[in-house]
Amino acid sequence: MDAEAQGASHSSDGFVGVRGHRDAQTMLARALARGHLHHALMFVGPRGIGKATLARGLASALLCTVAPGRGCGACSVCHRVASGTHPDVDWLLPTGKAGQITIDSARACHVRQANGPYESERYVVVVDPADALNEYSGNALLKAIEEPRPGIHFLLLTTNMQGVLPTILSRTMPIRLGRLADDDVAAIIAEKAQDADVDRRQMAALLAEGSAGVAVELALDPALDRCLDLVREAIRAADAGPAAIFAGDRSPLWSAYSAATQEIVAIQAEEAAEEAAEEAAVAGKKKRASKKKSKSAGKAKASAAQQRWVASRLAELWILHLREQIRGRAGLPGAPTGRTPSPAELVARIAVLQRLTQRISRNANVRLILEQTLLDLSAAH
Repeated sequence: MDAEAQGASHSSDGFVGVRGHRDAQTMLARALARGHLHHALMFVGPRGIGKATLARGLASALLCTVAPGRGCGACSVCHRVASGTHPDVDWLLPTGKAGQITIDSARACHVRQANGPYESERYVVVVDPADALNEYSGNALLKAIEEPRPGIHFLLLTTNMQGVLPTILSRTMPIRLGRLADDDVAAIIAEKAQDADVDRRQMAALLAEGSAGVAVELALDPALDRCLDLVREAIRAADAGPAAIFAGDRSPLWSAYSAATQEIVAIQAEEAAEEAAEEAAVAGKKKRASKKKSKSAGKAKASAAQQRWVASRLAELWILHLREQIRGRAGLPGAPTGRTPSPAELVARIAVLQRLTQRISRNANVRLILEQTLLDLSAAH
């Protein structure tokens, strides 16, 4: 349903399953108790901080009959809300190739909410993310949001409020959510990333900067070590300048880049093989894995999409490293040390890296964009 990770613990004075965001929870709980909850709420905050989890917690508070206004976390209603199977909680998600919510999905959602609720006294529509609504799908939902029926609640989630249609935004009440406390992030990683070793979890918590979803993703990412090596070499190359950036395929920088892309090729090939084996098992067929194929998969040429993934991960990790430095911390373990940049320089570098992801989405030559980005960072030193 979403990539955001939160713990499943329940506090007696908060919504079921939600950690952190105490001010937002208190405000929403009071509005519920007074019967003044706005029918369309916009949860705004960074990726992975638990916006979807808060939406689930609020949905339980709206639908649970054991503990109305809070949610008990134990009844059938709460279990089905948490698992995404309750008929009165509708998740509107992107289904289009461009990562957008299609007009057909929006129209179907509009019909369902017009006929709901099915079991409860309320019906909840969660739009995740709200900035995936385009002009057509947004207009298909607009009337329902603009003229709500009694008992219908819209919860819209976004990391980028500027990307939400103005017509939708003007009819919602924004709830701004900040990053989680370190203790909350650590508890969520311990629960959601049990397979990762302690050092990996601690590093993920350090890099995630208060985002539990990002921390869990990093802790469980099998390609993380290769990507961290790439970030370290990219930092060294940017510090050294053009001679290191254009040193050739066998240089430390591009050897690390090749290793990271090949790691992704191998991981995705293994995942595809496992999926094929599962499908064959369901179909009652026997399928033997080919050791030769699995070994050669790591030598296959990385696709443009796989190279973009590596470049995006490089930018994300590097930005996290720079933000840690802004906070006066060391940042990425093992990163080159040298002159400590000023806060203004760190912010300028973050801006360069943020442009990287945007540029590679429009250009198939990922290496060319990486080289230009490193040159820009080198020039900013």
